[in-house]
Amino acid sequence: MIKPEIRKLLNAAEGEERGLNAREVAAVINSIPADERMARTEILAAVNGPNGPDSPETREAIAETLKFMELRAADAAEDTARAAFEAEARSLAQRAGGALLGSEERSYGRRDEGDEWRGLLPSGNEYRTLIAGVSPSAGGYAVPTTVADKWVEHLRNSSVFLKAPGINLHRFEGGSFVLPSLTSSSTPGVTAEGASIAESAATFAGLTFAPQKYADFYKASNEVISDASFDMRNLIAGVMTRNLAAKVDLDCFQGTGTSQLTGLTKSGVGTAVNLTVGNTVVKWDNVISAYSDIEGIGATPGVIWASPDMAKALRTERENSTNGGYLAGQVTDPVAKAGVGLPLLVSANLPAKTVIVADPTRVHIGVRSDVALAMSEDFLFDKDAVAFRATFRVAGLAVDNPAAVVVIKASAT
Repeated sequence: MIKPEIRKLLNAAEGEERGLNAREVAAVINSIPADERMARTEILAAVNGPNGPDSPETREAIAETLKFMELRAADAAEDTARAAFEAEARSLAQRAGGALLGSEERSYGRRDEGDEWRGLLPSGNEYRTLIAGVSPSAGGYAVPTTVADKWVEHLRNSSVFLKAPGINLHRFEGGSFVLPSLTSSSTPGVTAEGASIAESAATFAGLTFAPQKYADFYKASNEVISDASFDMRNLIAGVMTRNLAAKVDLDCFQGTGTSQLTGLTKSGVGTAVNLTVGNTVVKWDNVISAYSDIEGIGATPGVIWASPDMAKALRTERENSTNGGYLAGQVTDPVAKAGVGLPLLVSANLPAKTVIVADPTRVHIGVRSDVALAMSEDFLFDKDAVAFRATFRVAGLAVDNPAAVVVIKASAT
C-alpha cells in the first residue's frame, strides 16, 4: 500500500504542476517493498526517460505505477483472506460431519476429497465472522482495510478543502484526541561570564479533537441491482462518497462547531479581513497583503481557497482595470490553477465574496476512523432490497495559529 507520506508528496507535486526532484524520487523508490522489482524498474525507466524526473508526465507515470502496485497488493491480500476463509470452512466441514451438503457418492464415483469442504453452506453469521471478523449483530460487514483506505483517498480527492497540499490529518484512537501546543516561551538573553543563566518558561495548551460521524444511507431493490446496464453498486458507492466529501467540505469552511466541525470562517479560527464599503470584490492586492501577513508570523502560505464569484474576479483582474494583461497570467497560461505561486482552489461551499489565504500545515484535522462502505442484503430482507451505508468519523478542525489563516471578505455594497 502506498504510504501516506508518499501520497502527500505526489499531491504536493501535482498541486504545483511539477515533477519530482531527486530527493522525492529517492523517497518514492525507498518506499517500494523489495519484492516489487517490477515497480522499481518502471519508475527508474520513467525517471531516466526523455521527459526527465522534473516533468508532470513523469510524475503521472510514477503515480500510475504506484497505483498498480497498490492494486497488486490488494489482490494478494484478497487471495490470502480467501485462502484463510477456505481453510476455516474446511475446518467447519470436518466438525459438521453429516451436515455437509452434496457430499454423497454419485453414479460416476466419489467427489474429489479436496473439494468436500465446498459442500458446506455457512450461515450468514458464520460468513460475516469468517471474512470480516466483526460482530454479526452489526447488520453487515465492513470492507477490508485496504479498500477503506482507498476510499479515504477518494474522498480526499473529491474534497476541495482536503485537497490543499500539506494539511495535517491525525489518526487517533479512543473517544477524543489532544494535540499538545506550545503557546509561548521566554526570550533568551545575553548572559555575562560566570553569571547565572535565567530560567526560561514555556506555556503549553492542547488542541482537543472530538470526532463527528458523517454518514450516508441508500437502498436499492434487487431488480435495480440485477437489471441495471451498469455497475449500480459502484455508482451508489461513488454517490455516497461524493456526498460525504461535499458535507465535509461545507463544514470545514462554514461549520459552527456545534454537532459538526468548526469551519475556517468561524470567528476566532482564522484572522478576518473585512473589506470596506465599495470594495465588492477581493483583489490581488488583498491576497498579496494576506500572503505577507502570514509570512510575518513565520508561516508559509500554501493555498488560496476562493468562492466561485471571487475566483472569477481574481482571474479576470487586469493590469489597467479594463485592459492590459491579466494579473493572474495570460489566457495561454494555467490561470485557473494558481496565483502568487499558490494553488487556487475553488469551492461553492465557501460563503460568497470570500477568499482564504492559508498555511495549510497549520491546519489540523483528526481522523477517528476511515471511510467505511458497508452493504447488507438482510436488513431489508422482506422487501428484497439491498442497503448501502457509508460512514466517516472525523474530528477537528483546529488551527494552531489564527494568523496563519487569513479570511478575506469583500463588502456586500
